[in-house]
Amino acid sequence: MTSPQSRPILVLTTEPLPLPGCPTTGAGLRAWGLAEGLRARGFDVVIAAPDYEAQSQGACEHSKTGQRVRHQVSRPSHVRLFKRGDVGRLLAELNPATVVLQHWGMAREVPELSVPLVIDLAGPHLLERMYWGETNIDRNFSEKLDALRRADFITCSGYYQRHYFHAFIALAGFDLRECEIPVIPFSVPPLYDFLADMSAPHTPCADPTDIRFVYGGAFLAWQDPSKALIWLLEEMERAGIGRLEFYGGAHPIADVSGGKFAGLLKILASHPCVTMRGYVPFDQLLANYRKCSVALDLMARNPERELAFTTRTLIYLYCGLPVIHNNYSELSDIIRGHNCGWTLDPDDEESFRKTIRSILTGHAPLASLRGNAIRAASEYAWDKTIDPLARFCATPRMRAGKTEKLLAIEAQIRNADSIRAERDAVRTELDTIRGKLLFRIQNRLPRLAPLAAPFVWLCAWPVVAWLMILFRNRQRKSE
Repeated sequence: MTSPQSRPILVLTTEPLPLPGCPTTGAGLRAWGLAEGLRARGFDVVIAAPDYEAQSQGACEHSKTGQRVRHQVSRPSHVRLFKRGDVGRLLAELNPATVVLQHWGMAREVPELSVPLVIDLAGPHLLERMYWGETNIDRNFSEKLDALRRADFITCSGYYQRHYFHAFIALAGFDLRECEIPVIPFSVPPLYDFLADMSAPHTPCADPTDIRFVYGGAFLAWQDPSKALIWLLEEMERAGIGRLEFYGGAHPIADVSGGKFAGLLKILASHPCVTMRGYVPFDQLLANYRKCSVALDLMARNPERELAFTTRTLIYLYCGLPVIHNNYSELSDIIRGHNCGWTLDPDDEESFRKTIRSILTGHAPLASLRGNAIRAASEYAWDKTIDPLARFCATPRMRAGKTEKLLAIEAQIRNADSIRAERDAVRTELDTIRGKLLFRIQNRLPRLAPLAAPFVWLCAWPVVAWLMILFRNRQRKSE
């Protein structure tokens, strides 16, 4: 499919991109996959991300010294970096035919558009915010709905999570009878060359006793691999073989785990079977993964994990790594169906330990699992998965009735603001009344009643005596 337009498609993300020599994140990889998928279909695409230091001047930790090594980044011509708050200037400069926003969190920074807006929903972000401790749920909910109301086309990364998003787009004014949310799974580069020759870069160390497990990615509040990592260390100690290559740590932009895994990191860093790699450039990460044996990808169960279509898992498969994964997600079915790993209950310690022992003792068919992993990943090449978005971008259009719905919402907001203003005025007037002396005295009388009772009783006697005298005088006159 060739783009019929001379104007580019702009893909926007808030996350660092997988530029040469730079570490990245799952969202950065997601945005990159969308852009590269469209480019593979012949579209002119510009992908833009905030100008983080690591992208303008690459930075990674040296695996031996632990020092930060900086180098100049080679940035492709279709990649743009911008300052947060300057999105409007970027839009004016590029004049794109369509804007693709990777997730809704940046929508408030995007000015009003005269071209179609695509929002890609790659995960249950409200759940993520709850896990990292966000307390203003109402504000987050409103922000999400405001973003979705502006969208002309919406995509997501998994069939499980699509059901979750249906409720949100209905609340945002979409007609579910006419609207679909097409699924574009997290995608990887085309694997044709790898399938043709699974040798060299995909073959781990020839020594069968050199079993290298790998865990990669940022520690996030909604992802807890603690049990599996501790059990793995204990089994490797018991067997006297095996190593864990640990890549990542806290999120490279902001630690959204709240320090939850600091204790676990301390254990890993001091363990003789663990090599701490930190964050490394993405291209180097892929090369290192291909030298390992098995990926550990087992997380405690929670609502976010049930819905997520996880980036790291597809990257493991792409690198030919059999995966130890959970048994409750959409990817669990893919791993079972392609026989490219193990799907376990994260609380089933016995099954996990049995699996690790079979790997360490050479009884697990790692070679066949490795080939199956690469074949499974090949089905998620970005030139294949991008089709729904490519079709929309070939004939972009504004959503029917969107303007009317936005105007109706704006009228409702104005009406609500007016009601709030009236409420505030009434409260101010009441506060003024409450501040007056007579009101304060009247307000305190009920509390003074018990103290005033004796004085009232004493003062009542003269009144009673006077009434009695008056009554007797009237009786005498009547006689």
